[in-house]
Amino acid sequence: KRLALRSEAHNVPAWLIRRGAVADLSAARERWRIASLPSATVPDDMRAPGAAWGMYALECAMDELAAKAGIDPVELRLKNYAERDQNEDKPFSSKALRACYRQGAERFGWARRTPEPRSMRDFTGLWVNKDGIGWVPGKIGPKGEPPLTPEYAALYAQHLKNAAAGRPTGDPTAACLPQGMPRIMTMVYPMEIMQNDIQLNLFAEWNEQTRRIFIDGRPHPPADELDPTYYGHSIGRWEGNVLVAETVGLRDDTNLEATGIPHSGDLVVHERIWLADQDTLKDEITLVDAEAYTRPWTVTKTYHRAEAGFSLLPYVCLENNRNPINENGEIGVILEDGGR
Repeated sequence: KRLALRSEAHNVPAWLIRRGAVADLSAARERWRIASLPSATVPDDMRAPGAAWGMYALECAMDELAAKAGIDPVELRLKNYAERDQNEDKPFSSKALRACYRQGAERFGWARRTPEPRSMRDFTGLWVNKDGIGWVPGKIGPKGEPPLTPEYAALYAQHLKNAAAGRPTGDPTAACLPQGMPRIMTMVYPMEIMQNDIQLNLFAEWNEQTRRIFIDGRPHPPADELDPTYYGHSIGRWEGNVLVAETVGLRDDTNLEATGIPHSGDLVVHERIWLADQDTLKDEITLVDAEAYTRPWTVTKTYHRAEAGFSLLPYVCLENNRNPINENGEIGVILEDGGR
């Protein structure tokens, strides 16, 4: 249990008064008491119980003032930087907050941000995945360690065996079928995001596929009205600057990557999408599928903003497709001279 010293007259922590964050109330008639606090307080830069509530309120007020005044929030803090204790008019024995502001701003790329409030909710732009083509970033195949149930582990093992024998069966996109959700989020080729208050449109250059996440508050359709599709039905809501999305209603005949990692029709995809900085987009994806997976499976995809002048190219899979799938589901190869 944590304890805090509180003023019953003003209901503020004692340390906040001592720091000059509120008016000096030392001359007022009041009583002090020890108050118990929950052991799990909000994470904060200070150990003092109650610091979280006090500091967040002050910092939010500073940010709102900066936005109204058209001043950079860090510069506003530097302009109001105190070298002396305001109650006792004594210099601080040590204080490195100014250097902390400046070094932190530099390390977080503060100067490169878009300063308008809520701009970190705008994912608009062209994005490139540089983590490879596997479902697990930087890995592909068994190294991805899929947590498969016995039935689906056997299915995946058969795909790997067929591929080793020169008869791969794990990738329906070889027949120019859509990659589906969640594989589309690997974005083997670049993607473009366009958004408004109703939805986010994620357009993949690969197969020229579009996925939509509705953010206008609508629910999923009733289960008996939900027809399974390649990209299912996605809805999202904002938690701060993080878009929290859920996708249901997915077909069971798509895989997570070319090696054939499977999933069932019960798959539900949970995402947390956010801008790590103005040039980096993150998507934490959690797959929940009790039929196919022994546990929820989470990976995080990272996308980098494309360079200026970059554009998407047309993608027509059926034109000159050299990987037809035969009647046995095996992916073939047509050589340049026409041989197979």
